[in-house]
Amino acid sequence: MQSLSPSPAVEFDLGTVSRARLQGRLNLVDVAGHGWPRPVATPEEIAQAEQECIAWAVKTGLVRKGEPYFHKFCQSRLAALAACTLPDVLLRRSVWFIQLQAFIFTLDDALDNLIDVRAESHYLSYGQLQEVFGLFMRCLMGERPRVEGHAADFPLIEPFLEVLLEVRQRALESGMELSWFIASMAQYFEALAWEHGAHTDAGYSPSLSTYMHNREQTISYVQSIESFLIIQGVSLSPMRRQLHPVKLLLTNACRHVILINDVFSLAKEIACGELDNVFLLDQGNERSSLSQRFHTLLDQLNSLAADITHITLKLEESFPEDGDLLAYATTIIDSVNGHIAWYAKSRRYGRFVRPPTLMGLEAKVIGQ
Repeated sequence: MQSLSPSPAVEFDLGTVSRARLQGRLNLVDVAGHGWPRPVATPEEIAQAEQECIAWAVKTGLVRKGEPYFHKFCQSRLAALAACTLPDVLLRRSVWFIQLQAFIFTLDDALDNLIDVRAESHYLSYGQLQEVFGLFMRCLMGERPRVEGHAADFPLIEPFLEVLLEVRQRALESGMELSWFIASMAQYFEALAWEHGAHTDAGYSPSLSTYMHNREQTISYVQSIESFLIIQGVSLSPMRRQLHPVKLLLTNACRHVILINDVFSLAKEIACGELDNVFLLDQGNERSSLSQRFHTLLDQLNSLAADITHITLKLEESFPEDGDLLAYATTIIDSVNGHIAWYAKSRRYGRFVRPPTLMGLEAKVIGQ
């Protein structure tokens, strides 16, 4: 019987949020032989890639210099996201992932944060969004659709379409099969339309079950993993994808990333009056303080990290000769640890969130 050694951890401090001091310990996923290299990209290469991403976004019209959103876009640090979550990949190989994230981050801000991209005070309906997202899917299938009807009023619609066409073309250059990635993007758009369309019903707040089911797609983690597999040349067979531990590994990793996002974005969502956060779904709950709920969530995160470790070890034990399956597990581990590291670099939430203090990542995941 295998015994699990104590996991290395990150000590972090988010400061005081709504009169609660939020600090604690996050366990990293640690499996011998899987993941955890420092990024092959140097800090200088990451900084250069950030500037190239910004210049590309300006060229495509995704962002415009001089507008308030331009600063937030620059602060997202998307090249650092690629370097952290794909640490063994040169940044020039992950350019289309960086561009995909630029599309996803900007789209999210156009829909969710009305102060960022879209000036209107109302949300768009599920049907309206399906119309727009249908155009996006046609781009990913290789078509350049004509923009008509309500879709023409969607912010940045032309730049969004051009970005997706470029993402598709760059992905095709890998020579890998794109069907799993494209199918995952269809699921992302459908869940995004539903999640944001729900805001049109005044007073509606989703249950935790609905929230988590939506977020497993709208957090765009599944889509990132599919792009990582293409970039790394990993081909996971349909039979392997149907293995229960493989699906469980992806689900647990996705939920970990969802909750990590909710931890680090909490102050911004409180400041902006947004409810899309596990901390804020039940605002009438007075049975426990924010601090108590926060530490309960940390326990859940650390349990997920332990589960990811356990599942990886079992897959390694059961399929020791399956290189693609083991590479898939490594990709999951790097992405989970890398998302924590990225929050030490990103300043996406600006004045709403003080830069988090993270101690314990320097030697393993990313240099500070």
